[in-house]
Amino acid sequence: MHIATRSISLDLQLPGGFNDRLQRMQLLRKMNHVPWRSARVPVPNTRYFNLDNAANRHRGLGNAELLAATYVRRDPASYAEAMGSDSTADWTKACEYEINALSKNKTWELVDLPSSRKAVKSKWVFKLKADGCHRARLVAKGFMQIPGVDYDETFSPVAHFESIRLLLALAALEDWEIHQLDIKSAFLNGVLDEEIYMEQPQGFIITGKENQVCCLKKAIYGLKQASHTWNQQFHGVLTGLGFMRTYADAGVYVHHKRGEDGPLFVILYVDDITIMGTSLEAVKRLKADLAKHYEITNLGEINSYLGIRITHDHSKKCIEIDQTGYIKDILDRFGMTDANPHNTPLLAGAEIHLVKYNGQASQSDIKAYQSVVGSLLYIQIGTQPDISFAVSHLVQYAANPSLEHLRLTKYVLSYLLGTVDMCLCYDGAEGEGLFGYSDSSLGDHTDDHHSTSGYVFLLANGAISWSLCKQKTIAQNTTEAEYMGMTDAANQAIWYRGFLSELGYSVDNPIPIHGDNKGAIDLALNPVTGRRSKHIDIKHHVIHEYIDEVQILLICTPTTEMVADGFTKSLSCTLLLRFNSHMGLITA
Repeated sequence: MHIATRSISLDLQLPGGFNDRLQRMQLLRKMNHVPWRSARVPVPNTRYFNLDNAANRHRGLGNAELLAATYVRRDPASYAEAMGSDSTADWTKACEYEINALSKNKTWELVDLPSSRKAVKSKWVFKLKADGCHRARLVAKGFMQIPGVDYDETFSPVAHFESIRLLLALAALEDWEIHQLDIKSAFLNGVLDEEIYMEQPQGFIITGKENQVCCLKKAIYGLKQASHTWNQQFHGVLTGLGFMRTYADAGVYVHHKRGEDGPLFVILYVDDITIMGTSLEAVKRLKADLAKHYEITNLGEINSYLGIRITHDHSKKCIEIDQTGYIKDILDRFGMTDANPHNTPLLAGAEIHLVKYNGQASQSDIKAYQSVVGSLLYIQIGTQPDISFAVSHLVQYAANPSLEHLRLTKYVLSYLLGTVDMCLCYDGAEGEGLFGYSDSSLGDHTDDHHSTSGYVFLLANGAISWSLCKQKTIAQNTTEAEYMGMTDAANQAIWYRGFLSELGYSVDNPIPIHGDNKGAIDLALNPVTGRRSKHIDIKHHVIHEYIDEVQILLICTPTTEMVADGFTKSLSCTLLLRFNSHMGLITA
């Protein structure tokens, strides 16, 4: 019997909680007219379409199959749906746990709503975890808040990736302990300064007080200022324990302990907390101190951070970081797991396609392109500087990409497929000190003839920071382009000097910066304004002061040894492998 015309018993258990007879009948009646595919002419895939399945090519999907495909493993979208599902008891228990936690935390008190105020609504968010646990979270509808009335400050600082990599390199050199902990319901610890009213949560309205509302005393998830109040509260706890927030990075705290304990470092990224220190006992004591203020989960030694896997080998004084899991996920998401891997991020001659598209891309193409580029950008920022040139150019066309731009993103993905096991290694046993490389192109952006500057800094034989950006003004010659790029690298070196000083390190020697343009180095060493340099913006001449104060040291390096060369142009496979090795990129 043909599957599209077979009858379905009304007693069939359908997923998604459609137990209402009338609703179910209406939905099934509509789905009887749902086509198997869109109206476009189908193009068979020879990989899956053959004589064995040709007879089922135009088969329609049955109602039960359509419902199952639509609602399988879907979390309830509302409180009513959760309470009407087959897991009502589990969701009720999860909601009660959340309400009890809020009550224990003294998050609100019931009051009459002032006539001049409007209460913010709330909603339940449900999630079935991979381990089978049911979780419910009460969140406020923050979009209803009024600026200046319900909230003022919303900013919450987080640690920069370049700060985290610097600390990881130092941890490899110093053989530090690195631990993590999780603070349960972190945002609920923030104390509110504003007077905010919220409606009572659905399903838990107090009998006899139906007209009253919740006057919030502490922050709740969904509020505009929730992350800000949490950060302020945690900052107060850390400073009370003797920690100081660094000026170089507001997400990093340091406690300069004397004696055998040594210094302690805390890295804060919203509510993810990482602790570093020379003494394991000092780390444990800090965890115990934090447990006095919060309900924490001790995660032990670090193994991941924001999707980045971290492997710490104390015996070899080596730390490796990679995003293998994330890369595999995006390759699967974009259908590239069976693609042919490539040896370079961009194919030879790809520069001719890196131009502005004069047509108009469809919304589907724009959405797909932005999704791919956003994923690539996170990988480039995290652990793989080798794709910086490709990603930084492709991201410029995210608003209106062409088909060639889409193909180039897939080419980068195919390169990641071939390097999926690559990791960034910090060698604490044989690693060298801090030094950098700076390089620039000349007018490589064909749309507006601007140049590209790039730099990379290394510590413990691994890259700790890298940057690639289009210069703000048009350089008239190579020396000018290299000079402006070298100033950007010098600014980063000065930031490192200040950051290391705050961390307790004495930076007595100048930080070496390698460049491959003698003219730019001479211009930096000899502050003489000439006919071809007098127009350069004054902000770039700060490099003279850095050199006079012996804060940086410029070194002329052959182009064949310029590690930052791959930030300004697409390299051949041989050069790419060589420079990847210099940056600490190895295959695990």
